[in-house]
Amino acid sequence: MKQQRVDFVGNKIVILSVNSRVPVLKLLDPINRVTTRDVDQMLFEIFKTEIKKAFQEEFHIHIVAVLKDYDLETEYSGTIVILDRDVQSYLNEPLEL
Repeated sequence: MKQQRVDFVGNKIVILSVNSRVPVLKLLDPINRVTTRDVDQMLFEIFKTEIKKAFQEEFHIHIVAVLKDYDLETEYSGTIVILDRDVQSYLNEPLEL
């Protein structure tokens, strides 16, 4: 990862980052973009499932949806984690040890 920024906006956690493309997919793109697009979608689904699980286990927050996209040309990645309520309300709750 080259850079990352995380912002909290109401009931959303917005993660923007610049990531290098997976080398093998970058190599295969010119040959068969349809296949690499399918692999991208599978990787997005795995990532969304894993980030949801990690956030719920680590921070005990309730996630409504996780949205993810990646721009091949600029290598920007965007992830939006939508919570059931404002982030601030979670910050005001006591932590369970």
